[in-house]
Amino acid sequence: MNISAFLIGAATAFFTIFALHILCWRKRRTRFQTVVGIIMAVWAVWCAKDMVTTFPDMYCDSVLRWIFIADAWSALTYTVFIMEVVHPGWVTWRRLALQALPFALFTAAYAIWPRIEVIYAYAIFLWFYAWTVVIVGYVRMTHYLRYVCREFSNIDNIDASWLKPIFLFAVIGQLAWLFTSFYSAVLIDILYYVCIIALWLLVLHYSWDFQPIELQRIEESEVDSDSQQEAAVPHIAPGRLEQVVESQQLYLHPDLTLQELAVVLGTNRTYVSNYLSHVLGVTFYDYINQLRIERHAIPLITDHPEYTFEYVARQSGFSSISTFRRAFAKNTGKTPSQYAASLPQ
Repeated sequence: MNISAFLIGAATAFFTIFALHILCWRKRRTRFQTVVGIIMAVWAVWCAKDMVTTFPDMYCDSVLRWIFIADAWSALTYTVFIMEVVHPGWVTWRRLALQALPFALFTAAYAIWPRIEVIYAYAIFLWFYAWTVVIVGYVRMTHYLRYVCREFSNIDNIDASWLKPIFLFAVIGQLAWLFTSFYSAVLIDILYYVCIIALWLLVLHYSWDFQPIELQRIEESEVDSDSQQEAAVPHIAPGRLEQVVESQQLYLHPDLTLQELAVVLGTNRTYVSNYLSHVLGVTFYDYINQLRIERHAIPLITDHPEYTFEYVARQSGFSSISTFRRAFAKNTGKTPSQYAASLPQ
């Protein structure tokens, strides 16, 4: 119980510190960062309420059932977070109220009829609700990732692929929470708090500088995708795109976008995207990064072994060393270090 009380206090302090940092001390925060800060504040309150179980005779079924009822509302924070990543601007007061309605009904039902049957029904609802959020979120994430890879050559702060391990971690965490709710044990509670802190620490690590793409731009892209299905024949002469990109070394521009390339070619981005996907068989992101590796990074590493990989990455058009390493491994099958080591001395 002492360890459990300590972890409850540690979790409360963890969420409180990050909530204060984001909402009070962080300057120029985005809407997404504000949402994350509010989620941290909500979780701080949820963890603080669990302190009641550390009081004498309070770790009992009646108290734990009410804690289960209250904790179930935390599922809304996962929904809000995931949707703000993959569909920015989706969360509104109206949608939030509709999402909260079944939680409010179950809470009222248990207040009126405090029976274990209500708890079981609530648990079944939460199970289906959690899987619905995961499935919908995963599908939207794949659409989001296709969009950013189709439109941008630099996706460092807009890449949402880090959600994949978060989904897995969240599902495991929810299963652990359901288990602890029906089989109360202090040791299991300790494991739950450790998992919660680890989960949100992972979320904060990956999303700290994340800047999701505006909803309007994604919707416009979806319209373009529909047009691409109708445009079976590319409207760009074969070889012209490649010649322009390589002759002007457009791939060295760190933040080159599909729209900017379309302007240089004197066409629209639908035709450019259609050409890349149907003729070259690649996304804009992969095409530009492949040129950065083959045309610039490999020659620099080969001819100048004294250069650092950070310098090579910047000179090749990459905005971060991590993206450079991933792109290099994808295109050569080796890390930059392995490639440099394989060169003749």
